[in-house]
Amino acid sequence: AYDTLLLATGARHAYFGHDEWEPFAPGLKTLEDATTIRRRILLAFEQAEREADPAKRQALLTIAIVGGGPTGVELAGTIVELAHDTLRGEFRNIDTRQTRVVLIEAGDRILANFAPKLSDYASKALERLGVTVELGRAVTRCDAEGVVFGDKQLAARTILWAAGVAASPAAEWLGAKADRAGRVLVEPDLSVRGSPEIFVIGDAAHVLRPDGRPVPGVAPSAKQEGRHVAATIKARLGGDTTARPFRYRHAGDLATIGKRAAAIDFGWIKLTGWLAWWLWGVAHIYFLIGFRNRLAVSLSWLWIYATGQRSARLITQGDDDKG
Repeated sequence: AYDTLLLATGARHAYFGHDEWEPFAPGLKTLEDATTIRRRILLAFEQAEREADPAKRQALLTIAIVGGGPTGVELAGTIVELAHDTLRGEFRNIDTRQTRVVLIEAGDRILANFAPKLSDYASKALERLGVTVELGRAVTRCDAEGVVFGDKQLAARTILWAAGVAASPAAEWLGAKADRAGRVLVEPDLSVRGSPEIFVIGDAAHVLRPDGRPVPGVAPSAKQEGRHVAATIKARLGGDTTARPFRYRHAGDLATIGKRAAAIDFGWIKLTGWLAWWLWGVAHIYFLIGFRNRLAVSLSWLWIYATGQRSARLITQGDDDKG
């Protein structure tokens, strides 16, 4: 029994009808996903160190990232720096600078939600780092041997998925109407149609702005929705049942490209380069909870920025590795 129910059950990875790809191409949504990705990359280097066949070794040193949104761009920049800088000289038989990172995007540009000139900047910045950017070809196959996109077949033992998400089954639980991504179609006050005591927010909800455009599925919008629902519940407890339509305030789009470059689109101003990277870092640190966390992350990032050294080389145990 409940008086008010709030569902904020998030999203899952969407493989566009090919769920069989998931074991070979994990996505990044949780801390566990991050450790799985790190394990796969480090194990690929370890196996390449022992591999005598040049073709198999190059496949182990090839990392394909599917999806050119902020997650894919940030993954590509981080991984290529890890391979070319952090792990350089750590192995006897392989040169990690030969690692090939390929970013695959079905659209005509990466960072499609950003202004075109920022997308162009991000693409060139990635290429300067050593990332190969492939545009205009959708992925048609993922397996243990690699990935096929368009008419190209890429031998890659590590594939990472950053191409799309689907909402949790909240709409099914509620028997509510949903959009094609499975997000619940909510009322302007974020309640479920026909059930004003139930609210859905975040990636589980399809929320429209006054101009008819959807609210983006990013953390700031979910936080704003949470505050709005909290205020609505408080008002109802005080006897005020007036409808309170949600108003989204867009704070801008941010994406980092390696450790010295980023792209920021605030609408009224657009920034790139090292200044954008520092602003990106300040924004992320500001929203961390607690002074201790802010201090620890700040010192860690400053150390990485100054030395290029990342301390996380731990290979944790897992039973889902395909390599």
